[in-house]
Amino acid sequence: MSVLRLLIVEDDEQDLSTCRDTVERYENEKQREVKLVECKDVEEAFSVLDNSFDGAIIDLTLGNDSDAGNQVIRKIEDSQFRIPVFILTGTPVNTDFAHIKVFKKGDPGAGYDDLLDRFWDIYNTGLTRIMGGRGIIEQTLSQVFLKNLIPQIDKWIDYGEDNSSRTEKALLRHTLNHLLQLLDDDADSCFPEEVYLYPPLNDDIRTGSLVKEKESGKWFAVMSPACDLVVREDGSRNTDRILIVEVDLGTTLFPWFDDTNLSNTRKGELKRAFGNNKSAYHHWLPKTDFFEGGFLNFRKLFTWEIGQFQEKFHTPPEIQISLSFVKDIVARFSSYYARQGQPDIDFDRFINS
Repeated sequence: MSVLRLLIVEDDEQDLSTCRDTVERYENEKQREVKLVECKDVEEAFSVLDNSFDGAIIDLTLGNDSDAGNQVIRKIEDSQFRIPVFILTGTPVNTDFAHIKVFKKGDPGAGYDDLLDRFWDIYNTGLTRIMGGRGIIEQTLSQVFLKNLIPQIDKWIDYGEDNSSRTEKALLRHTLNHLLQLLDDDADSCFPEEVYLYPPLNDDIRTGSLVKEKESGKWFAVMSPACDLVVREDGSRNTDRILIVEVDLGTTLFPWFDDTNLSNTRKGELKRAFGNNKSAYHHWLPKTDFFEGGFLNFRKLFTWEIGQFQEKFHTPPEIQISLSFVKDIVARFSSYYARQGQPDIDFDRFINS
């Protein structure tokens, strides 16, 4: 049975008792195992904190120290522990951290059973098992370190003596290639969010960057070759213009695109379009919560000088199409503009004869 490992930092014995009782009842009712680790002060929390937890419930005020809970949160941040954190407090709190949710004691949805449900929903995604200290990424990194990098370390030392920063980047690429190998044989269909990197970790313009036009609000995808977009040491690029492709809305291709009741014929049309079989010059981009989606239209090409591009579009790019999907887009884009055709041959005479 899967075990949800949960940290609670709380000094009120009545609240702790309520939490224990809730966990016991929760386990019996839902047949889910929860390992509850209790801490009553900052020192206790510091002594047990690591990346093995699937979540943490933290009260901001411990004893007379109103900043105690914040100290624990800062410890989680500074140590880069990848743990979803729920703050359970009697006073309103604002936080800009995406992994921290604030609940006011006594409010609807703020009971311990509600929090357990929320933690279990996160646990079911596999996020903490992948990213946590005992997750598959950590295990694979250890294998790569022991079986691939250390046995070849003398060669990497030679590279490092010549250029340390370049060698570090090369090691990162080499390690990521080993991680990606885990998915080489994965035939599962992807979820729409996997198509994009949102927000991108890198602010630079790349092939597949999605940018929004300031005036119209339309989306465009950067199609300039990667080699053209490389930034030189002086800050310039290998090109003086950025090539972009417009994203058509679904209603541009199908006026009935947003209808809720579709006939089987129209569903078939959508299936062909989503499979990129509608036309050679359209490529589907799925809708997500952060992107309205649409169809890249390879016939709607534009180029802008870099200065004009930065004035006309919101930069840095808000969304980046993932590399594995960019490759397919570039291949179809290149194929569309590389087609030449040939004169028709009178094949009927061969058939008739």
